[in-house]
Amino acid sequence: MLIFNRHFVFEDIATLHTSMKKGDKSINVSVQNDDILASTFTLQSPWVEMTGRRVRYYSTMPFEQMNPLCHTWGFEIEEVVTLIWSSSTKSIEYIKGKHYSDTLLQFWIFHTFFPLVLTLQRKYTILHVGAVALHQKALLFSAFSYGGKSTLIDYFLKKGHAILCDDTVAIHQKKGYTAISSYPFYRPYRTPETLGYPIENFVQKPIPLHAMYCLEKTVKDAEVSICELYGIEKFKSLHQSSFVQFDFLKKENFVHIAEMAKAISVYQIQIPWDEKRLEEVYQAIVTHNRV
Repeated sequence: MLIFNRHFVFEDIATLHTSMKKGDKSINVSVQNDDILASTFTLQSPWVEMTGRRVRYYSTMPFEQMNPLCHTWGFEIEEVVTLIWSSSTKSIEYIKGKHYSDTLLQFWIFHTFFPLVLTLQRKYTILHVGAVALHQKALLFSAFSYGGKSTLIDYFLKKGHAILCDDTVAIHQKKGYTAISSYPFYRPYRTPETLGYPIENFVQKPIPLHAMYCLEKTVKDAEVSICELYGIEKFKSLHQSSFVQFDFLKKENFVHIAEMAKAISVYQIQIPWDEKRLEEVYQAIVTHNRV
């Protein structure tokens, strides 16, 4: 099972360890006791809200001064688990909290912590979108909360399309832009702190990034329409889809999004708020991408 094109080896959890394998692209995950916090970190941030929990960061220096390629840092989810990333060994250590469970450990690593690791490494741009494969290329779907993104991803799944993610995707720039799948789970109803159910029709390798569609809800009897975005509207749509925006990375993120906007097409699609018309929406997108 690949997570952001890496194998995660949970060394202390037999049920998870058996489905993973070690290798050049493996991330080892192991349990630790809480003594490691005092012996490793000198700074901690205030609590902030995230996914219905309070979280905070640990480090040895302010994040804006830290080189994430050669430093260790931590991320605590209150009373659940504390996750520690070691850049030198490319491994994750964790400390169990009062309400710890193996399921919550997976959720917070795959859904939040490892995307943060990739963001701080400046290796990928992480976008908060859904993504499906069409003609061996990635289509991204962006929407505000309850904007129909999950419903549309589910419909593409039912139509036999492989998906890259239902929530976050990694974008890599190297001779063009490629999309890298997150984790092979799907949450149609966005139940908090669950990965969802596993899916087999999952894109295993990076594929070219083709375009992004911004979903715009309309009334039931409205026409399904697609229009291309340009200029500042195009940039804003990509920028608003950023997974996280650290203050000290604003300039770099701005540059990355601006460069991406030059390379890919961004469209707005008007979607009637009626599940009976999903086939019409699906056909509109497929027709728009005929090769």
